[in-house]
Amino acid sequence: MNINFDPARRPGLLTQGLTAIVGLVLLAVAFMFSLVFFALVAVAGLVFWMYFWWKTRALRKQLRERMDEPVRAQDFEPPVSGPAAGGEIIEGEAVRVVDAGRQLDQAP
Repeated sequence: MNINFDPARRPGLLTQGLTAIVGLVLLAVAFMFSLVFFALVAVAGLVFWMYFWWKTRALRKQLRERMDEPVRAQDFEPPVSGPAAGGEIIEGEAVRVVDAGRQLDQAP
């Protein structure tokens, strides 16, 4: 395989100038595309936020109305004594058994 690379041979002034111009043009095009991309992301985020805000307006109104109402004692149910719906209450305690044979050795 012959690459024909000679490190002593440098590109000419015209080649360097064209390379710089092409690099600057590509950099400007990439910058323009990034601006368009970020603008689209910002608009999509704004549309999503406005949709969310519009869909939750009724909930916010209900919350404001509920916060303005005074608290009354009859609004609360008395506590239930005993198991609910005839269920069973199971009481117990847990004991942790340590198996010394399965522990990792710890350095003191």
